[in-house]
Amino acid sequence: MEATLICVYQLMQLWRIVCITEEDVIECKYSIRLRWRLRSLKKNWVQEDDISLWRNEKGKYKKTFSTKGTWSCIREMHLLCDWYHAIWFDYATPKFSFITWVAMRGRLTTGDRMLRWNGNSDTSCILCQEPLETLSHLFFECPYSAQVWEALMKGVLKDQYTVNWDALVGLITGASSWSKTKLFIARYMFQSTIHMVWKERNRRRHGETIAPAPLLIRRLDKNMRNQFTVIRRKGGKEYGDGMAF
Repeated sequence: MEATLICVYQLMQLWRIVCITEEDVIECKYSIRLRWRLRSLKKNWVQEDDISLWRNEKGKYKKTFSTKGTWSCIREMHLLCDWYHAIWFDYATPKFSFITWVAMRGRLTTGDRMLRWNGNSDTSCILCQEPLETLSHLFFECPYSAQVWEALMKGVLKDQYTVNWDALVGLITGASSWSKTKLFIARYMFQSTIHMVWKERNRRRHGETIAPAPLLIRRLDKNMRNQFTVIRRKGGKEYGDGMAF
């Protein structure tokens, strides 16, 4: 009886060996490797505190926070416009830059835009009574604004002088042959004149006192000179010849 039981036991062990599959062997090898890997990691284990990592626009994680990198990561990217140099530049006046940016985006409430909202709106130019006020008319094809622009910029632009909106934007954006001072004057005067003319336009629409063109010319000229004085006091020497224009 005892011999029989031993034979049965040996047969059961043999059956177990024969029934081992290839998948079982692979799983066993993986288990052994995993155990050795865990042992090696435990030997080199260093206890550290959790830290915050910030993802930048390149998808990499950094320990230091960057406002620029975070903004670049979450913002929707677009192609750069070709006229931003004419809006944002050194020593520009923020309120002039802002109103020019709005004009460049075509968002000023000129007569043609008001017509889209309300067909009964007064769409005429309050400065010269042109039936339809548009952006290109107001800056600077209108006789009033053209008089102001010519008095201030014809001597600076010379043979490149124009009152056409698109041509002016092209000049102050890509005039690489101009001197640094001339380009600054053209850009700054472009912005300040837009601001002054738009302000005068709104004043007249609300029934306030009319300012004649010569008065705007004097104000803009004085404003340009004051800006050069401010630049000089801040230590800016790159526009030292600005008063000569």
